[in-house]
Amino acid sequence: MTEITRSIEILASKTRVWSHINPTKWKEIFYFVKEVDGYTDGEPGVGTKAHVVAGDNELTAVRYSVEITEFVQKEKIEYRRYGGPLQGRGVMHLKSLQTGTLLRRTSYYDDELSSETIKALSEGMEKDNMRLKLQIETIKK
Repeated sequence: MTEITRSIEILASKTRVWSHINPTKWKEIFYFVKEVDGYTDGEPGVGTKAHVVAGDNELTAVRYSVEITEFVQKEKIEYRRYGGPLQGRGVMHLKSLQTGTLLRRTSYYDDELSSETIKALSEGMEKDNMRLKLQIETIKK
């Protein structure tokens, strides 16, 4: 098993950060996610499933399914990835800070991944975190 964790402090309330990490928004915040089919508007919950397409183009696209296994409003989303490569689970956890919110994302992969794959996935997670931070902190709602 391989585990990758990245955290980022976002200068916004948990409520605001939560509204951006809700699974209905994953296509907007995850750089490589191009399509999420299955989530609709509103709050998903435990057992909610979706099909995901990720990648740079149609030829190299990766397809897999996601099922939410834990859903704690404004605090935590845990999900499992299956039916494609890089099977495992992911967790997004929010923690209030005096200056905003700490977002901690952890991905667990069922297989031992190569150092090159770990590096690419880690860099992607960091880019996603920064993209999310910029979206939340620069767009006033």
